[in-house]
Amino acid sequence: MIQFKFSLRPNQGGPSGFDLGDIVVTGESGIATSVGQSPDQGVMIYLSISLLLDQMATLVGSSKGSFKFVGADSSFMLTFRMKGNIVETSGRGRTIGVADSAELFEEVLRAAEEFAASGFSRLPESDAVREDFSTSLLQFRRCLTR
Repeated sequence: MIQFKFSLRPNQGGPSGFDLGDIVVTGESGIATSVGQSPDQGVMIYLSISLLLDQMATLVGSSKGSFKFVGADSSFMLTFRMKGNIVETSGRGRTIGVADSAELFEEVLRAAEEFAASGFSRLPESDAVREDFSTSLLQFRRCLTR
């Protein structure tokens, strides 16, 4: 099982769609994290989650494929390789873990929804990134229910 955790960094002033945050991915073979790296690998968290959901949607319903995710305004990178119904997740050239694709997709959705519930409402309604994030989350959720 692979677990995802998205978090917003504190003390950034007023909320903005360009706020920095961190990603932690944990699996049976290791961990990939943007936390505490040198140079800093914090990501523009709202944009990065949207991008990850959009890219991951390309694997839903497939039996093969791959993509590299790079956090917005960061060098934090993950690689996803799908073979059959198994997805291998890697970071920094090392395998983090393998998971059933349906379980991985559900875990990413769970983590994104948890992040959205934890403070997403602080973003101003007029922030364009808020709409992008909401759209990506809705489309990914729909993608999984087809």
